[in-house]
Amino acid sequence: MDNLRERFREAKVLVVGDVMLDEYVIGAVSRISPEAPVPVLDVRSRYFSAGGAANVAMNIASLGATVYLAGVVGHDAAAASLRQLLPSHDYLVEATERATISKTRIIAGQQQICRIDHEERSEMPANLLATLRENVAAPLELCQIVVLSDYAKGTLTDEFCRQIIHMANGAGKPVIVDPKSKDFRKYAGCQLITPNQHEAATASAISIDSVESLNQAGAKLMRDLPGASVLITRGPDGMALFQPGRSEPLTIPTEARKVFDVVGAGDTVIAALAVAMAADVPLPKAVQLANLAAGIVVEKPGTATVTFDELAARHLSRS
Repeated sequence: MDNLRERFREAKVLVVGDVMLDEYVIGAVSRISPEAPVPVLDVRSRYFSAGGAANVAMNIASLGATVYLAGVVGHDAAAASLRQLLPSHDYLVEATERATISKTRIIAGQQQICRIDHEERSEMPANLLATLRENVAAPLELCQIVVLSDYAKGTLTDEFCRQIIHMANGAGKPVIVDPKSKDFRKYAGCQLITPNQHEAATASAISIDSVESLNQAGAKLMRDLPGASVLITRGPDGMALFQPGRSEPLTIPTEARKVFDVVGAGDTVIAALAVAMAADVPLPKAVQLANLAAGIVVEKPGTATVTFDELAARHLSRS
């Protein structure tokens, strides 16, 4: 793993997508409000963490790689908080007419009792996306791989995806996608896509309730994205990797020893995949490392990251 550590340190990844700020308000509930039949939270602590595409960037940095993050934030306190957390924010576009996407999770003990979202889901204005596209050009020359982190919040429009993928392909940089769209054809030209089982079922219009239907869905998605591999993440059922030219998927069982919080697990998966692929790790092995990383992160509370040391320790424990 020492050689892999050095290769991870040399990896450079560009992340483009929906940037968010996550806030956690933590306390205890001991009474019901006299004003309405709702619990009263006595706040004990609160903290911020990077969410969405920003969490992907944090996971990449935590694994030791260099990350460049491109997305849109508002001219507000949330953006200022986010910049303090990020390892790199040189390529963010600041919008005066659009607030930073933020999510506040209210936690009583270890139970989330409410989530408050501040977001606008409409497509970003054309001028913002044009500026963001210009911002992508410089880090695209520096990176080895591009991640599109799509949370369906208006950044990765159909046209913008086509433009970024075209730019990446022209520069010889592979693109991997964490999708939210119901139609994956907007990601045509990518090399790998990582839907969860629900997203794969929706995009393929195939209800996944058996190994046979899983294989049918994977095959349908590969037909929609010629040349791309499809990694379907299945929570407690592990992962299934479909690759062009291979009749059977590679199935990998879950690595989670206990599940505390699944928030951000998909971000960890694509981050680990991106770093491993940038480090020239073959795709099946990269998927196995991503599966290990996901097993670690779901054992942590809140939006969390995985370090290379944690990944190496889990890898050694399996050997």
